[in-house]
Amino acid sequence: MAAIEVLLQCGDCGTLLESVVEAQQHAQNFLHTNFYESKEAICFLLCSTCGQNSRCITESAMHSKRSGHTEFYDRTAEVVEEEARRSRDSLRQILRVAIDHLNEADTSLAERRRQRLGLPSRPVLEEGQSSLPLAARAEQMAECLRTIQQNHMDDAAKVMNALDSLRMFARNIAMYPDEEKYRKIRISNAAFQAKVGHLRGGIEFLELCGFERTRGGEHLYMPREDVNMNVLYSAANVLNNAIGNP
Repeated sequence: MAAIEVLLQCGDCGTLLESVVEAQQHAQNFLHTNFYESKEAICFLLCSTCGQNSRCITESAMHSKRSGHTEFYDRTAEVVEEEARRSRDSLRQILRVAIDHLNEADTSLAERRRQRLGLPSRPVLEEGQSSLPLAARAEQMAECLRTIQQNHMDDAAKVMNALDSLRMFARNIAMYPDEEKYRKIRISNAAFQAKVGHLRGGIEFLELCGFERTRGGEHLYMPREDVNMNVLYSAANVLNNAIGNP
């Protein structure tokens, strides 16, 4: 049973009442005036004979005394699970609304999106340069993000932390390509492991951005000459789409 404290209990029928207003309404409806404080746990007992629901043992006992009905079906576990599911769904909905508000200003114009991400204007491909490898790489990046989302469907916060962290890596390198500290990640770093490193698809995404494992595998490193603004812009765009469509 769920150990939920309540304010009042009706001494006439045993009904649990979770507020003074509820007690007043109960008194008005049934002319019951005998109320006392109670800490009896709320449960959900359904009378098998008439279908009346009792919210505590005392209430079900008094129902049996009045009606002679003695068979009850305990729905407590079902109700608790249903409430937990609704809470998870509500959290996901709140997260989606928050993301929508966060990205609302970016969806109208691509340039505003680049500004919010802190990325420079999209580079122009040189004459004769093929866009196919970049498109293929972007699709692989998107697949990495889908892997993260699918493996953690029940933990929206963990997914969002991972996507935000990956976007931060792309943003920092695009803004400060000469700063080595943004191009070097210690794989064993606790914060990195918690947000990205232990997630399947996380390190693979960074490798598609241009990071390489150093000898010994202690770090992910992106040489200055391998910084590719086209790739970083593509990574940020893929991430922004994933964040906007969780």
